[in-house]
Amino acid sequence: RAGGPARGGAGAAEPVRAGGIEREVFAMNEREEIVRRWLLMWLQGEDLGIKEIFAEDAVYTESWGPVYHGAEAITHWFRGWLTRGRVQVWDVHRFFHAGDQTVATWYFQCRMGEDKPVGFEGVSVVRWREDGKIASLTEYCCEPEQYDPYANGPEPVFEATERALY
Repeated sequence: RAGGPARGGAGAAEPVRAGGIEREVFAMNEREEIVRRWLLMWLQGEDLGIKEIFAEDAVYTESWGPVYHGAEAITHWFRGWLTRGRVQVWDVHRFFHAGDQTVATWYFQCRMGEDKPVGFEGVSVVRWREDGKIASLTEYCCEPEQYDPYANGPEPVFEATERALY
C-alpha cells in the first residue's frame, strides 16, 4: 500500500485480492473448512478428497519427525496409518491467519492397535498455494505428560519419558 504501513504491522500480508475485507474473511473461512475436512477424514477413517486439498507437490511433516513429499505419498501414508490406528478425537481450538499461512491449535487423541489411547495438544502450520490447495502442513505437538520441574525446590528435576510414536 502506498503511503503507509501494511495493515497488521511489519510482515503483514496483503488481502486476498478482489473485495477487500469481505474477500479476506471468505478466504479464511475457506481455508478453515479445508483444514476441518482434512481432520474429518482422519476421524471418519476415509479419504474424502486428499488430492483435492493437497497440491501435487505438497510437503507434510508430522510432529514426531516423518515427512511425506507429494499428495500421492500423503495419500499412501494416510491409508497405511488407518490400518494400524484410529483417530478418536481431533478438535480444533482456534485458527490464526497471516498471508498465505493458517495456524490451527488443536487436541488430538488416537489409539494404535490395542494400545491405550494417547492424546496431546498440537499446532498445525499450513502454507497455501494461490489456487487454494495446501502447499505444506507442519505439525507440532506438546507432550501430554506435563509437569513443573521446580515443584520441589530451586533445582529442576526433569522426568525421563519414552516418546510415543503416533
